[in-house]
Amino acid sequence: MRLFADTNIVAPAVAILRAAGHDVVYSAERPVDPGDEALLAEARRDGRIFLTKDHDIGVLVHRDGAAHAGVLLLDDLGDAARETALIIQALASKAVELDKGGFVRAP
Repeated sequence: MRLFADTNIVAPAVAILRAAGHDVVYSAERPVDPGDEALLAEARRDGRIFLTKDHDIGVLVHRDGAAHAGVLLLDDLGDAARETALIIQALASKAVELDKGGFVRAP
C-alpha cells in the first residue's frame, strides 16, 4: 500500500509498515512541516492514503471539501504498540474502502 504518515504517527508504526512492504512517506523525516493542507494535497497527488491522528484533517475533508486519496484517522492511544496494532488492523480490514479514496476513522 502507498501511504503518507503524518508527523503525529509514531515512528515504530512507520518502521513496521515499511518492513511489511508498504511504501511509506513519513512527514516527520522532513526538516519542515508545510501544514495539513499541503501534506494532504501531496498525499493525494502521489496516490497515497493519509494516516493521521489530527482531527483537523476531518474538517479539511468534510467541511472544506479537500480532495484526498484516502484517509485513515486514528485516535491517540498514548501507546506506540497499541497504536501500531490499530493501524495495521485498520489498513487490513478497511483496505478496499481506503483504496477507493474513503475516509475511515479507526476506533
